[in-house]
Amino acid sequence: MALEISGNIELNNGLTLQGCYTRLNPLLDTDGSSIRVMNASWVNQTSYTNGLSEIEPNLNLPVRVDYDRAVDGVDLLDVVSNKIKTQLEGEGFSVVITEL
Repeated sequence: MALEISGNIELNNGLTLQGCYTRLNPLLDTDGSSIRVMNASWVNQTSYTNGLSEIEPNLNLPVRVDYDRAVDGVDLLDVVSNKIKTQLEGEGFSVVITEL
């Protein structure tokens, strides 16, 4: 799964993009109560597919999200994608979760 994020996205180098493509890598903490989230972003899906360099957007992506298996289910990637989507949409971005 990946996130296609649209909106004014400022990069760490000061440039602004209208969107980016972000892949998430969730890792369940040993106590099972939270998920650590690693991410990587590219200008778009084509850049990712072609192995081009990652970009560094100034997005407020969490490095950890709360997790309750009984409530959230067992698909960690789905849990993380939906929680981050909700957060980014609350900040004014448009987010589409895509499956690959």
